[in-house]
This record gives sequence, structure tokens and C-alpha cells, in this order.
Amino acid sequence: MSTTFADTVRADVIVPIESLCGLLSEEGCYAEFAWFSGILQMLATPEDEASVLTAVIELSQCAFLGFVFSHEAAVQIDQILERAITLSHTMSAPSTPTSAH
Repeated sequence: MSTTFADTVRADVIVPIESLCGLLSEEGCYAEFAWFSGILQMLATPEDEASVLTAVIELSQCAFLGFVFSHEAAVQIDQILERAITLSHTMSAPSTPTSAH
């Protein structure tokens, strides 16, 4: 069975953000929880590359919002960002090789 783009988005970004939201809720970090829940809403259609790219760009801004994360949350966020960046590189890569002129 081949993995689709949407399957990859779910496995690499959506499921980890859902896990992170659970942790943030347990820790009482409600503003952070709300912000990451907003990212999940952006990913409601994981087959739509434009929506996913918008969510990845938004996700990359989490370091500049003034949130303070526990060590466990920070590790999860770093992993999510790494996966999201890798995913965004695959979206921006041409589907066919281009030749230099």
C-alpha cells in the first residue's frame, strides 16, 4: 500500500500536534493549546498542499510568540518542526528534474 501526501501529513504533523495539544492541556498551558489547535484546524484538509504549507509557515512562528514550554513540550515541538520543514521541502521540490540552461 502506498502512502499518500495526506497520510504523510497526518502521521508526521497532525498526530504529533494532537499529542502535543494533549500535553499542553495537561500542563495547563491553555493559550499554547489554543494556538496549536488553530494549526490543527488549518490541517483539516491534509490533501490540500496550499493549506498544509500555510499551516507549516504558521507553525514555524511558534518560537516568536512568547510562549514558554516545558522541556517535554519543547522536544515535541522541535520534532514537529523538523518533520514539517522536511514536508515543506518535498512540496516545494519540482516533480520532474529541471535542467540548467
